[in-house]
Amino acid sequence: MLEDGTTIGEVPAIMRYLDDAFPETPLLGATAKDKGLVVMWERFAELEGFAAVMEGVRNKAERLKGRAIAGPHGYQQIPGLVDRSVLRVKNFLTDLNERLEQVSFVAGERFSAADITALVTIDFAKVLDISIQEGHRALTRWYEAVSARPSAEA
Repeated sequence: MLEDGTTIGEVPAIMRYLDDAFPETPLLGATAKDKGLVVMWERFAELEGFAAVMEGVRNKAERLKGRAIAGPHGYQQIPGLVDRSVLRVKNFLTDLNERLEQVSFVAGERFSAADITALVTIDFAKVLDISIQEGHRALTRWYEAVSARPSAEA
């Protein structure tokens, strides 16, 4: 909630607000090229990683029976989707490791919104008993560095 009582409740809207409110530390990129790369890699993390994790969590968690899809309507869980989600998340982690072998952060050489989405994805994947594999050295390096940021403690 902002000082004037305004609530901004969707992640893309929050990121846009933070970029405009704190232009010295842009999460969405500083140049036109950076902005394009951040949006591209953030969408990769969201669609290939976070969506896969949430599909598994929502179809596995006992407390989400009848709520397998977020929103105003109830949907029953489909247990078979959990196995598919686990495979999708493992593939995402492999792909992310390959990306991080080339760059310091998900979208390039600066911390960005893409890193936030990827970090949240990996942390939520623990609900599906998925963690970073030993051979994923670049992903491990990145995860340790990003998790050590003060903002990750919040």
